[in-house]
Amino acid sequence: MKSAPFAASLACALALSACAHAGAGGDRALAAGEAAQLRPGDSVALPDRSRLRFVEVTSDSRCRPGLQCIRAGEAVLAFELSGGDGAKTALSFDTSAPQPRQRAGAWTFELQSLDFAEPPQATVKLEAE
Repeated sequence: MKSAPFAASLACALALSACAHAGAGGDRALAAGEAAQLRPGDSVALPDRSRLRFVEVTSDSRCRPGLQCIRAGEAVLAFELSGGDGAKTALSFDTSAPQPRQRAGAWTFELQSLDFAEPPQATVKLEAE
């Protein structure tokens, strides 16, 4: 009989974990002036019904924390903006740029940070033009 409460607790924990992961970027809406934290595969809805999706980190030569490197290195990130009409625009951010920004449609996207987690988490801010 002790296994029934354990099984119920485990089922609840798994359900909560799934909900937390789904809320990590899949169904969120991002307003102008706000920033979102995204992992590869995550996306956010924009006010004009378009979606911004973090596709992948295409290259990463950054110096990891705790290491001593000659150069800081850089990372390149691929994003995709899908318009409400189905049109897709590829966006690329290079962390070596002083202010990694991309304009697409009525929006400007600014890469604010990229952590060293696995998978990496990028923070992107949305600004209206």
